[in-house]
Amino acid sequence: MLTNEQQLVLSLLRMSLRTESGDILPVNTCDSPRAEGIILRNGVIQTVFPTIRKAAEEKQDSLYKELEDSLQQRYFVTLKQTVLQDHEGNLVLEHLGGAGLQCIALKGWEMRKLYPDRIMRQMADLDILVRPYEFKQIKTVMEGLGYTSDGESSWKHDSFRKGEVHIEMHKRLTDDSGVIQSWERGIWNRAIPVRGNIYKMSPEDYYIFHFVHLHKDFMNGSLGLRRIADTWLLQKQSIDMETVKAELERFGLWTFHERMVMLSKATMGDEPIDENSEILLAHAFRHGIYGSDVSYKAGRIAAMGKDLRSGKRRSAIKAVFLPYKRMKAQFPVLEKWPILLPWCWMKRIIGFLSGDLKKSRHKLDYSNIDEKDFEEMKRFFEAGGVQQ
Repeated sequence: MLTNEQQLVLSLLRMSLRTESGDILPVNTCDSPRAEGIILRNGVIQTVFPTIRKAAEEKQDSLYKELEDSLQQRYFVTLKQTVLQDHEGNLVLEHLGGAGLQCIALKGWEMRKLYPDRIMRQMADLDILVRPYEFKQIKTVMEGLGYTSDGESSWKHDSFRKGEVHIEMHKRLTDDSGVIQSWERGIWNRAIPVRGNIYKMSPEDYYIFHFVHLHKDFMNGSLGLRRIADTWLLQKQSIDMETVKAELERFGLWTFHERMVMLSKATMGDEPIDENSEILLAHAFRHGIYGSDVSYKAGRIAAMGKDLRSGKRRSAIKAVFLPYKRMKAQFPVLEKWPILLPWCWMKRIIGFLSGDLKKSRHKLDYSNIDEKDFEEMKRFFEAGGVQQ
């Protein structure tokens, strides 16, 4: 059962993304701070704020004016970041391409093109897939543009920052080492030239990657209204669904895809909100676009164990004993001396115990996760049709 504030935000989202006329839900029983919290947690302020501002001008209800006043400064901050992201992102693509590196803009950056206005889709960072992946060359280009890096190259992507702009340079798209990786290897063969060394994914690959990435975040306990809106907008594109279905079935993600499509249609009012969509929406409203510490940890536990105790144990083990490819990225000595793997594992264990690996150590602390959180995530996974 949706609260008045949740219904209001859904109404604002529908009005903002639809081209046909409509009316916003009456708000005389809504609480402004609660509605504001939902908007901010779900990363849709840039999507709904113009609609809020219009409603504040046209209606006599004081809530719209309250929402406009409380969100206006945050809206302008995110709007400034969006303009900077677009400017810097295009500059980076041109310089990387000029250095002989082939580039594909990923995720939200491309998704912006599907919105009624590009500025309606906010994001935290820019993602670029690069080949050939030469970290030193990429670092030289980025430093020439005023960016700083986190240091040594990572196993999947490297981060560069300049002020408010954060760019992730990807050498690969997923953590998978099986069937999804075989699909990933063919992306460049199907990529569409844009200009020079700048490419874009084929519509089918972009669609597939959206659901692969959505599934990864889903299993980490995050969903959010922005991702649901993205999914709804993707349904309006011209896609060879036979190709998409064949790949997603091969990945074991077709049922997940169908549940997410149904959720997007229920959210946007095209279909009634069924039981599964109600569970998924409740999670999105509570935990938001990036999830929470509770949803992340409970998600890891629920994905790895049939009960709370076994899930905690297996999750802790997996946090310490990384897959071999990731261990090689963290310990380059393994390239030449793979026999040293036990020593590297021991070094990680000592790092966790001593607190050196502060960014990862929190993954071992499950004291704030109880049986209720575990069961809630089990229901969340079941509603999403994921294979655990």
